[in-house]
Amino acid sequence: MKSKGLLILTVVTALSVAAAVWAVIDREQRASAAAAPDALFPGLIEQVNDVTRVSVAGPGIAFTIVKGEDGGWTVPEKGGYPVKFETVKQAVVGIAALKPLEPRTAKPELHAKLNLRLPSDGGRGTLLALQTADGADLAAVLVGKTRSVATDSRPGWHYVRKADDNQSWLAEGRVEVWDKIDRWLDSEMPTIDRRRVRTVHIERPDGEVIDISKTNPNDRDFTVENIPEGMKMLHDTAANALGSTLGYLTFDDVLPGDEKALEEPLLARFTTFDGLVMEVRLAKQGEAYWGRFQGRFDPAAVRLDELAEDKRQGMKTEDEVREEADRINQRFAPWIYKLPEYKGKDFFVSRDELIMKIPEKSGSGG
Repeated sequence: MKSKGLLILTVVTALSVAAAVWAVIDREQRASAAAAPDALFPGLIEQVNDVTRVSVAGPGIAFTIVKGEDGGWTVPEKGGYPVKFETVKQAVVGIAALKPLEPRTAKPELHAKLNLRLPSDGGRGTLLALQTADGADLAAVLVGKTRSVATDSRPGWHYVRKADDNQSWLAEGRVEVWDKIDRWLDSEMPTIDRRRVRTVHIERPDGEVIDISKTNPNDRDFTVENIPEGMKMLHDTAANALGSTLGYLTFDDVLPGDEKALEEPLLARFTTFDGLVMEVRLAKQGEAYWGRFQGRFDPAAVRLDELAEDKRQGMKTEDEVREEADRINQRFAPWIYKLPEYKGKDFFVSRDELIMKIPEKSGSGG
């Protein structure tokens, strides 16, 4: 009986303790919820159209995005390189929609643990500031560690604080924080579907010349031209990386064309079945590959009449190719792009990487 009484007392005590703990947790949660405002920047959502300047500062980066008189957004620090409106909209609306969930530390000495120290103080956070055309400050938020990444179905959770307030928060929202400037810039590049490419002519800085081609847009593989006697292609697909180089392009950095010289550049000339000629001049400087793109229409290069109807799919008319070349020259030719290393190596391929000596046949034994 004593054991049973002791057991009952123990259970009752445990339940009492659990109830007390739950009451404390519930009270703290209700207090936190009550302390959290509906928005980190109340009323900002009604002012998003007034934003004409976005300043970004983080570890190793600092730049501004400004709205021009034509309504376009550019980065002055990159010679006025364009930024997509969708990128600016996402950043501005993301800041305006930040919803605090729970208060976190207000002690400056603890901000570093959440990456909420200012970059100017050596911190690892990213500072995003919004201004109007007359220079009025609308909002400035420091975004630190991400607790959960946003998905298509739900926003992310981030540790944030206002730049002028030591109080930090766990907040809900869709704020993209990129630590490289190229992620903010308009990522469009002058790509060309490999199916349109008929020939590629390479003139390397060392004087070596490489030509590859195909006679049918539907051919899977490009063929290396002018292979010396006693040699053959390394394998059927050896030239495909070079022929497909313009099919997908990205860049790591960009500069105005008059700010950087391309010394002893490689020349790559891509000619399509429908007459577009794309010339790429690419120089390796240190470990970086910097290139410039120019296009033109060459009526003599058109080979559409030689193709059956089913092989002309995806090709462009003369007018469309002329417009394409004009846009390439207006949009991309004024700039010099730093290409990813793997893409630069595709351009700088050598003949030795495409062909091989034909093995000698071994004689039969007697």
